[in-house]
Amino acid sequence: MGEKVKSLISPDWRDAIPGLIVCIIFAWLVMNIDHTLKGLAKDGVAWADFLYNSAQFKYVALLLLGGILIRNTIGVPKSWIRGIMTARPIIKPGIIILGVHYVWSDVVKVGGVGLLLTTIFIFGTAAAVMILSRKWGAPDGLGGIMAAGTGICGVSAIIATAPVVRAKPRDLAYAIGTILLFGTLMLFIFPYIGKALGLAESQFGAWVAIAILNTAQLIACAEWYGTGARDTAVLINAARIMFIPVIVLFALWYYVIRDQAANVYGRAKEQVAAAAENVSGNVDKWQLFKDKFPVFIIGFFLLVALNSANISLFGGPKVEGSVFWAMNSVYKWFFAVGFAGIGLMISIEDLKKAGGKAFVIGFGAALTKAVLGLIAVYLVGAELLTVVGG
Repeated sequence: MGEKVKSLISPDWRDAIPGLIVCIIFAWLVMNIDHTLKGLAKDGVAWADFLYNSAQFKYVALLLLGGILIRNTIGVPKSWIRGIMTARPIIKPGIIILGVHYVWSDVVKVGGVGLLLTTIFIFGTAAAVMILSRKWGAPDGLGGIMAAGTGICGVSAIIATAPVVRAKPRDLAYAIGTILLFGTLMLFIFPYIGKALGLAESQFGAWVAIAILNTAQLIACAEWYGTGARDTAVLINAARIMFIPVIVLFALWYYVIRDQAANVYGRAKEQVAAAAENVSGNVDKWQLFKDKFPVFIIGFFLLVALNSANISLFGGPKVEGSVFWAMNSVYKWFFAVGFAGIGLMISIEDLKKAGGKAFVIGFGAALTKAVLGLIAVYLVGAELLTVVGG
């Protein structure tokens, strides 16, 4: 217990305070600007209506664009960096709170369709990237982390997979740079594509949950488009990120166990199978699964269960004055602080690190997922993807 308390007041923790305070202040300012713009637009002020409703300059866009502008012009002091990095995961408590928006019927209907779509796209993308990476002569480490990154959820999956496939630091930099580049481009382009194509909010939410790789970026993009898009995107993404430990084990088998068993090439099938069993037995797969599992998703589904149970103590997100109503009213603040952190961490120099084979692999995977994902949500239709809530 003493060690835990000590870790909370360590110099490392105190180093995060300045940047975190900056993100909170930035989020507060932008949320007030958003509120003012919304009010002016509602009152019929032409320029405010154009910015807020036509150009979609809402709090998400203002935080992201404002953060990028600050980071790449006047810059961000080194003393803020740790706090800004700490701010980004604050989106996760917001996702947990959003559990009060759903009931189990939403999870079964939208989550079921989303689970089917994400399973197909995750393993289809991961397998294609792994096979093509080897055909193009990319290092196994790069192929493994790009398969995880493009298949599931970007940087988180890359970092989770890197030690398993023994990715080199240079490959890690290339992969993260590539994922951030495409995620950033999609974040700003997709809402306008969705509007141009006339996508319903639920269809758009499903599309970004399939196509955009980073959880924070896809939620920002969906929230930008509308609350219906956000609700669908969050639920499908919850199903998607639970595959992280599974894809890590898949990469472990493809790049490590299988190759060590075969000793590159040439053994008889029976020998390879026996050797694979031996190598596989030396890996604690259950521990690996537990280490990579996104624990915060348990909190999300716990709130779904409580909301579905209609417990009077908690009320509901639409019951004014209830516990869940109060929780529902603050989720945007968690998102706002997280989005501030995302914007302030997007550096043009970091995006330039995307290059070589990582860029080619990432471009091919991102474009294919975006196009096929769009076709898939059109075929499924808006109704099956719409969250009713409770």
